[in-house]
Amino acid sequence: MPDTRAAPDYQRCLPVELHSQADAFIRHLHELPSKSPVECPVCGHPRFRLEASQDLRLPFYRCAACNKGFNCLSRTPFSGYGLMYLWSTYGQYLLAGWPMSAIAKSMGISPSTAWRWVKPCRALMAKEFPELYHWWSARQDRTNLEPPAHIAAQAQAFLSGLELLLTTQQAVCSKCGSPHMQRIDERRPDFRCPSCWTTVSLLHGTLLSRLGHPEHWLGFAQGLINGESVVDQQRRTGLCAPSCRRWQIRFTRMLEQQGHKELIQWITWLRSRRVKEVSDFVRGGGLLKTVAGSRYSAESKRRFAAPPKHSRKRKNVS
Repeated sequence: MPDTRAAPDYQRCLPVELHSQADAFIRHLHELPSKSPVECPVCGHPRFRLEASQDLRLPFYRCAACNKGFNCLSRTPFSGYGLMYLWSTYGQYLLAGWPMSAIAKSMGISPSTAWRWVKPCRALMAKEFPELYHWWSARQDRTNLEPPAHIAAQAQAFLSGLELLLTTQQAVCSKCGSPHMQRIDERRPDFRCPSCWTTVSLLHGTLLSRLGHPEHWLGFAQGLINGESVVDQQRRTGLCAPSCRRWQIRFTRMLEQQGHKELIQWITWLRSRRVKEVSDFVRGGGLLKTVAGSRYSAESKRRFAAPPKHSRKRKNVS
């Protein structure tokens, strides 16, 4: 049975100026199976008659000019598709950027059905709502990763806060209250009080505590916002896959703590499309550069490797 939970808020990832078009698109999908035709889809003649039938899912009409039979979906992108009562709900998930597997699970339909409905929805959106389609398809196909203004503001606030944390030169001593602490680490916001010699780290108690390689945090956060995969982040930072997964979890939890719900939904959308983009590239014969383990672990192994042992010649005892 389909999931009875409310459909997602599809306006979260859309610009404000496209909200009305998105509402109209969802309403169009809902009303499409019950719309009465105004002309014959074959010859365009305005006169036709309704034929009584108890076995058809939609009213069936017969053209008075060409005598061709049709229903309200004939010659439309959704001609021949079933489960009509779910089309508008599917459109909401599609505009919200949900992955197809998640849509299928939430709506109680098969993954193949979820994938099959993409084509008629795109065709209908392109024909009836071209402005909405132009913006949405560019993000769906990852040809344009620029977020809408309200999500861009959340992303900028997150990145600016992270940069400020890493570059700040001021801290207050937690023991004596002195505001003249001296920074003792160029990469991490660690300070020492010249009065009582107390050491303070601004990362203590945060999700970034004990997270290494702070020189990569800003770049990693930007890649996260762009929906990059774990392998993409490995190429960006040189870290191993488990570290990149751990960083993704930490940074996503930071976004949750700061209340950036729209940004999190945006990241989920772009990341799911990145997976599809890589899959299509590989199926088309493309080759991706293999990513090994962390380059830092290899460097540390070389740095701390024991020097080679030189063989000593044994002296002959006469």
